[in-house]
Amino acid sequence: MRSSRSFRRPLVAVLVLVTMLVQGTWALAGVTGNMSGTVRDNTGAPVAGAKVQAVSPSQSATTTTDTTGHFIMLSLAPDTYAVSVSKDGYQQTSFPGEVVFADQTQQATYTIGKALKTIAHVTSASAG
Repeated sequence: MRSSRSFRRPLVAVLVLVTMLVQGTWALAGVTGNMSGTVRDNTGAPVAGAKVQAVSPSQSATTTTDTTGHFIMLSLAPDTYAVSVSKDGYQQTSFPGEVVFADQTQQATYTIGKALKTIAHVTSASAG
């Protein structure tokens, strides 16, 4: 009987140690951030289906806006990003200097202008 009691304390200590080592959630905090926002045109209307790309020295990510012009990028490395927004019929626009911090969501609203349309080509020739 005495030998079974002598193994109980070391066994409990080993189980507590293994539980602490296996639990990895403490290492996940503070590693990545998010970027969220809306893309609008010059009139303030949301732009659906716009491509939003964030590029930094450490990472790049791309997403597309939903029907309300909203987008979100998850798990971005903390860094300074240049954000580019593009869509057919609109001018591609870049927004440098967007900073993402760990455990935070960077909120932004981007405005893009409509692109000029070519409606005709005119050629002329001179008599000379």
